[in-house]
Amino acid sequence: MTDRFAQTDGSTTRACNLTEGIYCGGTWRGTINRLDYIQDMGFDAVMISPIVKNIEERVSYGEAYHGYWVQDMYTLNPHFGTHQDLLDLSQAVHDRGMFLMMDTVINNMAYPTNGGNPATDVNYSSLILFNDQGFYHPYCKIYDWNDYSQSQYCWTGDDIVALPDLNTEDDRVQAILEMWIQQMISTYSIDGLRLDAAKHITPGFLPRFQEAANTFMFGEVYERSVDILCNYQKDLKSVTNYPIYFALLDAFTLGNIESLPNQVETMKNRCPSVTDLTIFSENHDIPRFAGLNDDINLARNILTFTLLFDGVPIIYQGQEQHFSGSKDPYNREALWPSGYNTSSLLYKTITTLNGIRKHAIKLDPGYYVNYNTYPVYRGWSEMAFRKGRDGHQVIMVLSTQGVNGGAYTISMMDGFQPSVVVMDVFSCSTWTVSDMGELRLDMDKGEPRVLVPRDMMPGSGLCGFG
Repeated sequence: MTDRFAQTDGSTTRACNLTEGIYCGGTWRGTINRLDYIQDMGFDAVMISPIVKNIEERVSYGEAYHGYWVQDMYTLNPHFGTHQDLLDLSQAVHDRGMFLMMDTVINNMAYPTNGGNPATDVNYSSLILFNDQGFYHPYCKIYDWNDYSQSQYCWTGDDIVALPDLNTEDDRVQAILEMWIQQMISTYSIDGLRLDAAKHITPGFLPRFQEAANTFMFGEVYERSVDILCNYQKDLKSVTNYPIYFALLDAFTLGNIESLPNQVETMKNRCPSVTDLTIFSENHDIPRFAGLNDDINLARNILTFTLLFDGVPIIYQGQEQHFSGSKDPYNREALWPSGYNTSSLLYKTITTLNGIRKHAIKLDPGYYVNYNTYPVYRGWSEMAFRKGRDGHQVIMVLSTQGVNGGAYTISMMDGFQPSVVVMDVFSCSTWTVSDMGELRLDMDKGEPRVLVPRDMMPGSGLCGFG
């Protein structure tokens, strides 16, 4: 979230009033200056907020610091910086061998009605490029967000900030959006897109927009149902894996040890390709995990699954610092008060997880990422998942006990061949699988284990291996 990531002057003391919901001063130039912080965790890509100009009015719940209240699609958001600043950010990211992703709004425009009537009070002439009412669906309010007819043809937003819903079935609208995204990608060398509110866009337009963009794209589909979410892959190859997110919450806030393994198997059987989805455990629309449960080792377990499960993992800024904002606007904290602490436990946890993930991919390119994770163990408070074929497998053993959990041993009979020496990349401890194929694994304090064959470790840069 550009406004909350880093300021141009590098300040770590400037206040950011979350309750007021106003701009706090993050910029593209500030992001350039903090790219080390991201890359040193092992990330390959940086995703920034929508880049275009938003409404300037301050309404009762704040300003458009997030970038989702679009007013002018051909002018950059001046709060984030200049044309040259964005070009420089793109260059700086690519100079590091990283990718630049852009959050994108094409479902709607925005207009401040401040308690008025969205049906009559929108001045369409102020909305660029779509400055005529004929570009939009007629106003209707969404009463049932699970009714897809309402969700796709009625308006999101409210009577404070109306979000006129673009008629993406209209050939004119489609042509304008396709031309616009091609120009943005070309001008700023954008490598990938997040498609905001994809659930509310006419599904038939999604593959056409994907073809026009001709780059990696994933759609935000806030949906708990596996069948509904997986059906979106017919139109858009990659969408947000919300069913797994909700199963993660069940496991690590409620202690439901069955929900996550069951959901993993369900999705593998019903989705066209789980490995194409994006996997996350926090974002700007949902409560921070630490706002639900502040146990640091449960957070480490959540991060372990997020970064090692199938798909494209996404970490929301502040997760690595154990931020605890409960919901919007409190989950949109400025990062700078953390001092960009690279010694925090979760920062180091993420660095290790990214390290072993990259190493596994490097050792088995073209196969590891497409290997479907599956559960190999369930205990009364533990679950284990395997990804990768023999000799290159990574097995994560997760615990729901938390930091107050005691020391004990579990017996695993599936995952490794007999006599293999396995290593935990966190503790660097080793265990030897018995001749019968049993792994007796020590657990303590609810910490996660990430196990690999020790012979796989050279070249990883972990546990003393070069």
